[in-house]
Amino acid sequence: MLKAVLILNALSCAIFGALFFLKSEEVANFIGTPPALFVQVLGAGLFINAILLIFTGLQSSPKRKDVLFFSLGDAAWVAFTAILLIGNIWIINSEAIYWSVAVALFVGLCGVLQWIFAPKAEQPSLELT
Repeated sequence: MLKAVLILNALSCAIFGALFFLKSEEVANFIGTPPALFVQVLGAGLFINAILLIFTGLQSSPKRKDVLFFSLGDAAWVAFTAILLIGNIWIINSEAIYWSVAVALFVGLCGVLQWIFAPKAEQPSLELT
């Protein structure tokens, strides 16, 4: 299940990353008032994150710290989206608000599932010699 969530999250990041990077002006205008350069940089970051998610998802046993890193990144996305929406910052068009909430819910769900299915921490061995 963890690998499926990581790959699904990667797909989402790749799609939005490409869209934000390649169509930054159009995305900025759709959203409301964010700087197009910020949207483009965010797109590049999302695309890099997608590559890292795929790399992690394809490992035979992903490391716990890597999975939790992605969960924290997803939590940051949700928190940042909430701040922008509550503060009426940049995301001002009605459709963009709905899309932002939907994407944040999806990203949050991915983060929670990654957290739940993250490999358990290895317990230190207490062997007596």
